[in-house]
Amino acid sequence: MCRLRGLWHYKEDKGKQVVGMKEIHPDVIEKTFKEMGEMTPEKAHEIIERMDKEQPLILGYLMEVDGDALNMDEREVLLYLGVVVWQIISRKGKGEDTPLPEITEDILDNAVKSNEKMIESLENESSDDFIASVRKMVKNNSHPELLKVVVEALMEEPEDGCVMRDENKGMMMVYLKTVIDCFSR
Repeated sequence: MCRLRGLWHYKEDKGKQVVGMKEIHPDVIEKTFKEMGEMTPEKAHEIIERMDKEQPLILGYLMEVDGDALNMDEREVLLYLGVVVWQIISRKGKGEDTPLPEITEDILDNAVKSNEKMIESLENESSDDFIASVRKMVKNNSHPELLKVVVEALMEEPEDGCVMRDENKGMMMVYLKTVIDCFSR
């Protein structure tokens, strides 16, 4: 599996984030990344099976979004980060797994449409304006530190043999933002 170096070493000393009425503690983000990075293939398979039962639309979205545009390494990183996001949010800040309400097609479609509009608004911006817009998007997200960690993970240099094309990282970030947005409704 293509894993990003240092991905599970996230540390954040800033405040907590709210999940519905619950908070995401920075320790939960760090602990979840660490656990996922050290997970055996068998345990990873169990987590994917659980996600398939609890959040089948989100898992399907992560596996199918963008069709053949993503290579196998990019698809694995997208799935890995999507599962990490789901695990962090499902822990609801307490560090224990709590099933979330199942995401419906309407919720997913609304999040996709909202992010498509955001992308359209960014298309004609200069690179400086684009970077400022991305920073603003992260800051204004319901889980800014979680989205920030996702962006940082995508920007990390992949390990040897892992092919992550720069031109796909932006869309991968949007796909993961869509997942975060679904759980934030």
